[in-house]
Amino acid sequence: MDLVPNDCFKMGLVLLGMEYVTGGDFHQLLQRKGRLDIPSARFYAAELVCGIQYLHSKGIIHRDLKPSNILVTETGHTKIADFGLALGNIYGDRTATEYTGTPGFMAPEMLAAEEYNAGVDWYAFGIILNIMITNSHKYQRGLLKASSKEAKNIIKKLLREDPSKRLGVNGNIRAHRFFQCIDWDSVETLRMRPPHIPKPLNNIQRGSRPFNLQILEAAEVNNSAISPNHQALFTGFSFTNISWKTPDHPPAL
Repeated sequence: MDLVPNDCFKMGLVLLGMEYVTGGDFHQLLQRKGRLDIPSARFYAAELVCGIQYLHSKGIIHRDLKPSNILVTETGHTKIADFGLALGNIYGDRTATEYTGTPGFMAPEMLAAEEYNAGVDWYAFGIILNIMITNSHKYQRGLLKASSKEAKNIIKKLLREDPSKRLGVNGNIRAHRFFQCIDWDSVETLRMRPPHIPKPLNNIQRGSRPFNLQILEAAEVNNSAISPNHQALFTGFSFTNISWKTPDHPPAL
């Protein structure tokens, strides 16, 4: 299909409806809780492992994993969010070179402007796990309790400078001793009980009109036809949604 003539289009809005997650983000949870005990850290780490592995199975590397990009649902489970820097079609030996991410969570190979792949997400995950347990970005053995040798070991393996030797890229992370008591089926099906149930954010507007994703309401817009200058912005587009047509002007073929 070609674009409908100028007088058939009216200026409008494109709206994106997203799920509202009431528990805030993981950065806020860590601010409230401080250091997490090992069982709590293990739970959140296991959910993140499932999410990261799913993304990688689809050829997606997130490239900006950090606590503020992990949302906490009202039931206490986590969701990976903010895919603005994500990169797709990274399978097998394919690599990228673009420098992007958040300082403090970026892998050494990215900082060195070298080629990288899914290993950058596992490095960021190692930083996040270290923050959960020690409340510090940097890996310091002294900050980890003597009783958490499994935590020391997994963080050390996740933060290896050589991405080819980094856990997650190399080896089965689910089989690591840190996760030895995890029922992965329960984690993937959200049947494992979260250690913390968040209180809903206090800035929710109560009593507001429900938002119905099936009936999107746009703000009032100018009813004049698109100007030739604005119409020129659509040059090269070959598809017109049939629902955009006016009753008297069917789409041009």
